[in-house]
Amino acid sequence: MMAPLAKVFGAIGAILVTVMLIGLVLPGTWSAEASIQIEASPAEVFPYLNDLGRWDRWTNWGEIDSELSSPSQSAGASRTWDDPGLGTGSVTITESGSLTFVRYVVEVEGGASVLGELTIEAVGATSRVTWREEGDFGRNPLMGFVARGMPESQGAQLAEGLEKLSYIF
Repeated sequence: MMAPLAKVFGAIGAILVTVMLIGLVLPGTWSAEASIQIEASPAEVFPYLNDLGRWDRWTNWGEIDSELSSPSQSAGASRTWDDPGLGTGSVTITESGSLTFVRYVVEVEGGASVLGELTIEAVGATSRVTWREEGDFGRNPLMGFVARGMPESQGAQLAEGLEKLSYIF
């Protein structure tokens, strides 16, 4: 009776060890990107990218109970949250270039961070907005598997936000 159970548990253990070893080999880094053409000039679009208070209108940040810094735009502006489902964290604009880009960092409890950049390129009378994010989950063997799916899942969220941004104009 014990021999079959030992074989079953041995096989389960071998599978778990294999999964963990594969996870250790997988990179914990990821990046995602989405772009959209908006029927507005960079001068019209930029204020929505450079002001964390305006992010409520086109990102999912409006759904999170958070607190904005004052001022809420340009380098140094931040938004912090302590959400039962998301934990604690912050997003801070680290740099912004007049009408061309906004860079930010998202930091969450546990030390994880995401670097993001929104760029605007004038294309005739319209604007091409590109949103990029990248992160590193570290050497956690399980997070290597999560990192593999981030370009698709996070890319979809970025595309959804840019689509909402385009509806403003």
